[in-house]
Amino acid sequence: MRGLRQMVGVVALVALMVGQAVAGERGGRRGAGKEPAVSEYDLMVRELKLTEQQQADLKVKIKAREDAVAAWNTANAEKLKAAEDAAKAARTGADPAAKKQAAENLKALHAQCDEATAEASAAVLAVLTPEQKKAWEAFKLYETVAGRYKKLTLTEEQQAKIKAACAAAWKELEENQGDDKSAKKARTEINNKLRWAIEVVILTPEQREAVPTKGGRKAGAAAPAPAP
Repeated sequence: MRGLRQMVGVVALVALMVGQAVAGERGGRRGAGKEPAVSEYDLMVRELKLTEQQQADLKVKIKAREDAVAAWNTANAEKLKAAEDAAKAARTGADPAAKKQAAENLKALHAQCDEATAEASAAVLAVLTPEQKKAWEAFKLYETVAGRYKKLTLTEEQQAKIKAACAAAWKELEENQGDDKSAKKARTEINNKLRWAIEVVILTPEQREAVPTKGGRKAGAAAPAPAP
């Protein structure tokens, strides 16, 4: 319960301090317009306060990774197209098993790409300091979480609060890495606490009403309170 109190406390503090701080994800992608997506490089520069040398190094490393991904995509173009076509066909079908298998096949190909380009990806992160790496991981969590609420037209203040809550949650997630049962359970509880903090503390009742349903939860119902 201590973690939840810390997270909600951060949210409350941010509510008083952030004012109109901008914490939008990928430019206006979550907003009402269709502004161009912000590049990963620009996001890193904006979020991580990189030095000029880091910015120069980052451009080179990101370009090298993009080239590596493009090369893998070219070499595996036929496999990718077949998997994507199969996944698209399965989504329009009525066979759950076929949908699951098609999704798994596509996921496996993406995993192969990640593995093949892992060295180039590691080189990008190597440009960052340890603290910057942590901040980047917390920001990526924010992007993932905020995507769930992208249709709610969040205010800049709400986005800033969600961002702060995600940063607090990431600190706890960092302490619970691993594949053992206890670590997995802890991560699930942390994610549940984060969702509760967002939907109960940050969103308005009207926004909560519009949150997409998940797991049978009725639209408009608040996220279940996390376990103590």
